[in-house]
Formats: sequence, structure tokens, C-alpha cells
Amino acid sequence: MGLGSVEKIIALQKKAANIRNICILAHVDHGKTTLADCLISSNGIISSRLAGKLRYLDSREDEQIRGITMKSSAISLQYKDGNEEYLVNLIDSPGHVDFSSEVSTAVRLCDGAIIVVDAVEGVCPQTQAVLRQAWLENIRPVLVINKIDRLIVELKLSSQEAYAHLQKLLEQVNAVTGTLFFSKVLEERAEKDTTAETTDGEQVYDWSAFLDETDDSLLYFSPDQGNVVFASAIDGWGFTIDHFAQLYSQKVGIKSAVLLKTLWGDYYLSSKAKKIMKGAQVILCTGALLKRQWRRFVKTGVK
Repeated sequence: MGLGSVEKIIALQKKAANIRNICILAHVDHGKTTLADCLISSNGIISSRLAGKLRYLDSREDEQIRGITMKSSAISLQYKDGNEEYLVNLIDSPGHVDFSSEVSTAVRLCDGAIIVVDAVEGVCPQTQAVLRQAWLENIRPVLVINKIDRLIVELKLSSQEAYAHLQKLLEQVNAVTGTLFFSKVLEERAEKDTTAETTDGEQVYDWSAFLDETDDSLLYFSPDQGNVVFASAIDGWGFTIDHFAQLYSQKVGIKSAVLLKTLWGDYYLSSKAKKIMKGAQVILCTGALLKRQWRRFVKTGVK
């Protein structure tokens, strides 16, 4: 974000078009307050070494003692995107179900939301609740998959295993979003449908046809759409695949726009053809099979 100053923040408050209200939503202990500390440290308000330990927005004594957020707290931060400067009013909300009213209040004040999900714990009950709350208030969320380091340090996953794990996590989140979307579509269909056929006095609705007509291409979370961030808030880093698209475009000589569409999914880079090919999962499965056969050969000594 860059270092901010009181003078700049006061000046930005006079530009209503450049003010954004963003809330952080998540299940308890998924890293909301730690992420907020990292964003606050980027403005020079606190030291980066204290991010995650200070819990700056947990200003109440009982919050510091219990180690959980109980009340929503806000702070104004400065953000620069190119030549434009924005004032971001960041709201850290509780993750415990007992304080869900604080979450509802925070969401209604905001233009967007950051949904934080633990990379190991995955989708939890309160994660589903905050996704539903963001959906009902019609705000566009960004998914932050936090604690990526746990996949390596704790679970000891390989790169292929970590990718498969993250892919399943995304499917879980999108399943919740898809359920909310389909429920809304079916409710609207039931209210507006006047062309239902009648069979023996009963109305028959063609639900599938109406779902096919509805565009849901921008509804789901996908790294290639730029609405998924991989992060480790406690270590103070995060990235999107756009960062790697720009990095590898110079090394492999492929446009970053092409890489952005193929860095996530069943693709691989063919060094011989110097092209991006489909079928990476097949190659990985074949490689794993060859490894097992080789181990069996070494173990049994069969020629």
C-alpha cells in the first residue's frame, strides 16, 4: 500500500469517489486480524515485526485477553494504484458465531469484502455464513487463502499435493456460492414464471432451461479471474497468479495474458514445443505410476 500520512488521508476524505469501505470476514482463527495487521503495517502505522502479534484492531482489553475479535473495528488506510490514490476504510469483524450481529452491521456498510479461509481448515460453518451475508448484501468478495505455509511446514505436502488440496478448497467455496446463486435463480423463476405447463392440474417448471440462460461466469472464485489471493499473513506475504504471469512471461517468452489463463488448471509447459499444452494431470499420473513401478523393481529385484 505504501506509507501514509494524516495529511494525505484528510485530503482523500474530501474525494468521495476515491473512498472504499472494505470488511474482512472469516471463521474464527483463520487470520483476519493478522491480515489486518499486515495491511496496517504497510502504511507504517505499526512495525511489520509486530503484525499478527499486536492485534492492533483488537482495542478492547477482553479481546486481547481472550485472543479473539468481539467487536468490529475500523481504520483508514491509504492505497495507491498507479496515479490514483484511494482511501480504504478497513473493517475487521469478529469470526465467532456469538458476534454475528457485528458481521451483519459491517457488511452493510461496505463496498466489498475480503473472505479469509485457512488453507488447512478449509470451509467452516462461519465461512458459509459470511459468504451468505456478502451475497445477501450484494457486495463482491475477494477470497484470500491464508496460512499457505501450513501446507509445507505442517502437512509436508509436495507441490502437486498442495495444488490438489487448494483446488479442492476452491471447489468447496464455490459450492457454497453456487448454492446461493441457484437458490436465488429458482426463487425468481417461481415468482415470474407465467408459462408453466399444466399436467393433470399440476404446474411443471423447466428449471434447467432457466439456469442455462443465466450468466454465472463471473460468480465463482478462480485465480485466473484475479479474485483469489494466496497468502501467509503471519509472514507478511501474499500473491496472485498475475504476479507469476508477469514474472514468467519474460523468462519463457509467452505473453502474460496467455499465462494468466493457463497458470491455474490442467496445463503444462512443453519445453520442446515451447507451447502450453493440456493434460498436465495425465502426465503427473503417468509419472507417479512410473515411480511406483521403479520402486517395486528396486525392492523386488525383478528384471
